[in-house]
Amino acid sequence: MKKIDISKIISLSLAISMLMLASCSEKLPPETMPPETTATSETEAPTESEETTEETTTESSEESSETTVNPNHGPFSTRIADEMPLEKYGQLSLDGLNIVSESGEIVQLRGMSTYGMTGLINEAFVQTLAEDWCCDVIRFAMYVARANGGCYVDDPDTNFNNMCNYIDMCIDQGVYVIVDWHILEYGDPNQYKDEAIDFFTRISAIYGDCPNIIYEICNEPNGMRYDDPSAPVDWECIREYAEEVIPAIRSNDPDNLIICGTPTWSSDVDIVSLDPLDEENVLYTFHFYAGSNGQDYRDKVITALDNGLPIFVSEWGTSLNSGGGGVFPEESRLWTDFMAENNLSWCNWSIGGSNPESSNALRYNSRALTPSERGLGHWPDEFISQSGLFVRSVLLGIEYVPETDGDTDTDSQTDEPADPETGESAETVEDTEATETE
Repeated sequence: MKKIDISKIISLSLAISMLMLASCSEKLPPETMPPETTATSETEAPTESEETTEETTTESSEESSETTVNPNHGPFSTRIADEMPLEKYGQLSLDGLNIVSESGEIVQLRGMSTYGMTGLINEAFVQTLAEDWCCDVIRFAMYVARANGGCYVDDPDTNFNNMCNYIDMCIDQGVYVIVDWHILEYGDPNQYKDEAIDFFTRISAIYGDCPNIIYEICNEPNGMRYDDPSAPVDWECIREYAEEVIPAIRSNDPDNLIICGTPTWSSDVDIVSLDPLDEENVLYTFHFYAGSNGQDYRDKVITALDNGLPIFVSEWGTSLNSGGGGVFPEESRLWTDFMAENNLSWCNWSIGGSNPESSNALRYNSRALTPSERGLGHWPDEFISQSGLFVRSVLLGIEYVPETDGDTDTDSQTDEPADPETGESAETVEDTEATETE
């Protein structure tokens, strides 16, 4: 693969970024707009000493960036995909257990999930996953609420606009996009049902005519009901939620696929298969982690499929279900073969973030690339973790060759607490509670 001219990519990225400045909320009809926020626009001119300090800091930063470039990393990746997914498949629909293309061809979507709504997400990020990794779909995991904040309910307007911007990037790139209402810590979807109805009504009003869109209405229902701590979040609880959220979407978008969460961190598809929703083009969520879940989980899927339940694996990991514990390539291969045999579409958790987890596909804590290089996408192998190399090999249909240089992906392990308040990684809550439940 030939090397990429970094200066040209930087110039291109800056040019594209200037075109993305307009907020996507401007596309909404006035009656669906969120409340306006007020903020002062007055700014004070910097003093002479402040200007001097800023100039000195900028020069120092530029010098530091130049001196920390690693000239020894391998080549940046280049395009492999010969055609974008939307060009190949067009409008998706459901035919029995299978997702099918506009022409009726059976389709298995495969791709990556983000870890939240921040990090390296930009046009180059989407382009790299679509063109260099051959992802058919990208899932944007928008956390709804967590105890330490920073989620949708804390700042709806910013999160809504970010989601719109990311959807626009996928539309421009020609890949499918999953809009993920990512409940986890607060496991009853009904707790923020009104917010979900509002969110999906507005998203579908904007993008209902775009064949790229897939709606995931509740990531991982779990635990006990928010209004009755003695009652579990079972399928009836989830059904109550789905039967209000899905019509809100269908009022604007009668065609695109919807993915509905299932009980026990989206694993009890066998139970749901006994009494599914009476809706068209709806699939049901199944999640697993190769280091924690084996044949007993595959048996759940087989039972559900035998009962006629269409399934979408919107999240799976190569690690333990905590996100840590290293990578399990043999167990992961059993799962990817199983999903291929049963034509189950999937997204891998996750492209990663600053939280150190084995399941991160990218080495966010690595010094293989400078901060400016990371944002350019087309990441060289030195910036990709063992998990990322495995998943990319599956996406590209190439042999997975583990690194043999003694690197154990320590930058992607859960050696240090990721959350300063709880001391847990983002998916550790899932691991602990799932163990107690089962």
